[in-house]
Amino acid sequence: TRLPRFDTAPRATRAMTVIGGAGFSRTKRFDPAERLALIHNAKQRTKGIDVDALNAQVAEKAARKAAEAEHDRRYDQMASFYDKKLVALEQERREIQAELNRNVQSFRAEYQRKELRREYDLSDPTALRSEPPARVGDDDARIGASSLQRFDGEDLAAGERRRTQLAQQHAWCERQAAEKVAQLAAAKAADVAHAETVAAQEEYMNKAHEHHKAARAAFERSVAEENARLAQLKARRDAEARAIDAELASAEAAKVESDPMINEDPAAAASAVAPGARVRVDHWKGMNYLQVRSINETVAAQREELESRRAAEAAA
Repeated sequence: TRLPRFDTAPRATRAMTVIGGAGFSRTKRFDPAERLALIHNAKQRTKGIDVDALNAQVAEKAARKAAEAEHDRRYDQMASFYDKKLVALEQERREIQAELNRNVQSFRAEYQRKELRREYDLSDPTALRSEPPARVGDDDARIGASSLQRFDGEDLAAGERRRTQLAQQHAWCERQAAEKVAQLAAAKAADVAHAETVAAQEEYMNKAHEHHKAARAAFERSVAEENARLAQLKARRDAEARAIDAELASAEAAKVESDPMINEDPAAAASAVAPGARVRVDHWKGMNYLQVRSINETVAAQREELESRRAAEAAA
């Protein structure tokens, strides 16, 4: 969330003629609408552009952009740190899994080779090439009755061979049971290690999420406080602007009320050459109601006098 921007830059105003100023012509007749706009628009006539306010706004905008850039940099740095930490944990988990896999492969290569199986001789493809010769001597135990070399009629080593076979079978069973127990223990240890790794990763991710959530809440609180401060500043500026406008309006009203030109003061039309006999045409606003009434009364008296004279002439 970025900070809101309040644009309080004053608007550029059009240069206008000030009544009574150096650029005001006393002989030019202005349009009434333009003249009314000159009188009422005190801000455009007197205020102009506030350069200090514009510079202050530029500095404030630069500071706000710097703060936003610093916040983005810290956020990127924090995200990079958490990403590297997760990558390291994932690499550690993979190394542990690879070590377990190597141990399993090593155990299989050492204790579970094909040639060590009990029934391997039934499917050994090289059994015929590895068999000894058919006869190696007269006392060869493999020689049967058809050789006509031994006619004992009995196997004197049958009992010993049976005991040897049973002992060998017992040893095989014990070794297989031990191998199975070791395999189950290794699998259980691998599961426990994997579960511990996953739990550590989840705990770390939860802590990272909580930390990020707290940082986000703090940032949002700071944004809200800054917005409230800016709103108060704007309200104060608006109040000051309204007060200045009211003061300017009061000054303008006083100026208009005291200006003889606007109030059409008859004294302003008096001629300096012949006071009382002549008037300044460019300042004269016409006769007042007393002068008009006096003229009307004079004209009425002259009319009555003329009618009386005509009546007397007609009677004579």
